[in-house]
Order: sequence, then structure tokens, then C-alpha cells
Amino acid sequence: MKKILLLLLLLSSAFAIEVIEYYGVGCPHCTRTAELLEGIQDEYNLTFVKKEVYQNADNRAEMFEVYEDFGEDPANGGVPTMLVEGKAMIIGELTEEQWRNLLEDCMEDECPEGVFTMKTIDSAHVPSVSEIREEDEYQALTLWGLVAAAIVDSVNPCTIAVMVMLMGIVLMSDGRKKMLLSGIVFTIVIFCAYVLMGLGILHVIDNPEVTNLFYGAATLGLFILAAMELNGYFNYKPGFFAVEMPMWLRPHAKRVIEGATSLPGVALAALFCSLFLLPCSSGPYLAVLAIISKAVTLQAMTYLLLYNLIFVLPMLIIVTAIYFGYTTIEKIGEAKEKYIRQIHLVSGIVLFLLFIYMASTFMGVF
Repeated sequence: MKKILLLLLLLSSAFAIEVIEYYGVGCPHCTRTAELLEGIQDEYNLTFVKKEVYQNADNRAEMFEVYEDFGEDPANGGVPTMLVEGKAMIIGELTEEQWRNLLEDCMEDECPEGVFTMKTIDSAHVPSVSEIREEDEYQALTLWGLVAAAIVDSVNPCTIAVMVMLMGIVLMSDGRKKMLLSGIVFTIVIFCAYVLMGLGILHVIDNPEVTNLFYGAATLGLFILAAMELNGYFNYKPGFFAVEMPMWLRPHAKRVIEGATSLPGVALAALFCSLFLLPCSSGPYLAVLAIISKAVTLQAMTYLLLYNLIFVLPMLIIVTAIYFGYTTIEKIGEAKEKYIRQIHLVSGIVLFLLFIYMASTFMGVF
């Protein structure tokens, strides 16, 4: 009897499908994938090897080696990454139907070989060269769209106005050195606040259905913002139907900045101003978050950091230029007022082009 049970055990293990799962603690995509596969585990005789990569450096290095073995750049990957029978590498989530198609092929000893994502797998077929090139083009457009939106966001009038106001107050009361330190602290806090806001929004819209709705809403919002910016060029009025800080918010922002008499006070003012700046800077940021939310890759975090680095770059340029005497606060303020309509025009054109790109991909979202 024992020999028969042993034989049955050996036979069942011979037909088992091994799935190595590289996952991260707290990753909702990983949780959904694990629950899906556990639900069909008995049907396909699946055996799991789970390897956490966020906190385990060895597992992370191993996952990167798997990417290299499959000819993939680890920067384009993410979690969950699943390795089926050592032949098929799955990046991101698949639908239950896609998993069943792939596993049925594996049960027939025809497990497909290659790299698969939800976009490239259809009845577990290997992605063609044209599909790979299309995916590369999508990533390139995403990067260019992100950079363009960040540049537009970084030179919006209200950001410059807030920075000039702070520098003027600190310069008159404490001198150039304190102004430089205050400007750096202000910029770092704004950067961190916006990164955390972006991460929070990406977490909230992590569900695929919510992501699609958010993408559609952001596309429509981008069109409205482009119209507002173009109106700001042709019919300019401070704080009215243009991407600027509303007039009713400006006195509150001014009072907060005037109270920044120390470095902790500057940090607190920056935190409050990050909220005050939302009405005039959230539009392009939300559009970019909608774009990068469509791909579950390690590049998403890189894109988020890149956007915010570009966003705060003019702040650093302004404070260093004033510190080294290349310009003055008065000249920067005058230049902002002189070219404010042109800023709105360029912003409107870039936002409209970004809207066209998002709208062109909108039909593929649903």
C-alpha cells in the first residue's frame, strides 16, 4: 500500500507545474495574483515558490538575474514577476482566462517560452517583434509626455510668485546665506510633499477599473486645462480661468510665507504652500500619474521622481541665481509679469498635445 501511495505521489509531482513568484510586501498586484492562482491551484496542480524582493536583497538580485536570462532590462520590470516551469516569465497581472490558457498549454507539455504581460499575451502566444516595438514606443511617449508636463508645471506663474515672495522676505530680514538655506529647505519639502502625494494617488487608483476611470477623467481634465491656458493668453486676467492660484487663496499663502522666520518655519510654510499650489499645478501632475499608472513597472517610481525633480528645478535655479548675484528678486518678478501671457500660451500648447496623446490611447484603455 505504501508503495502505491509513493508511486501516486511521484506521478502527481511529475505533472506538477512549478510557479516561482517574485513579490513585494504590500504590493496589491501581487496579492491579487496570488489569490487568483491559489483559487485554481488544484485544477492545474500548481506548486509555488514564493520569494519576497522588497526586503530580501538576495531574492531581488535573483529576480534581476532572471530578467537578464530572458533578455529583459530589470528597470522595465516590476512585481509580481512569475516564472512558470522556468520557461514563461509573467510581468504584472494577467486575467484568470489568460492564466488558464497558459497553464493548459503547460499541462500539455507545451508551456510557452518568453516574456508575457497582460498586453502581449493572448491565449499564451509569444509577443511579436511589432508588439515589442509598440510597447517601446508607448514607454518613449510616456517619458516625453512626462518631461513636457513637468516643464510646463515647473514654470507656472504661481510657483514662481510663491518662491519670489519667500526669497524677498528672507533676504531682507536675514541676508543671502539664510535665503539660500531657506530656498533649499523650501524646495526639498515641496519635492517630498509632491512625491508622497503622487504615491498616495497611485495607491488609491491601483485597482485596474479605477485606473481606467481615472485615466479617462484626467484626459478630459487635460483638455479643460489646455483651454484655460490658451484663454490665459488671449484674455488674461490674474487668477481668472487660467492655471493660476485663485485670488482668494493668495492672501492666505502670503500670510503663511511671511510667518516663515526660521528654517522649521520655512519647512512648515512649504508644506502648506504645497497644498496652496495644488489648484494651479495639480492638472499636469494628475495627467502624468494617470499615464504611469497604466504600467506596473519599476520605471513608475523613476518617472515620479523625475517629474518632481523637474518641477522643483526652477526653484533651485531662482534661489542660486539670486544668491550669486546673477539676478534680483525684482527682475524675476518683472519678468514673470512681462511674459505671463506667453507662459500661458506655451503651457496651453503643450497640455493640448499631451491631451491628444492621451485621447489617442483612451479607446485602448477600456
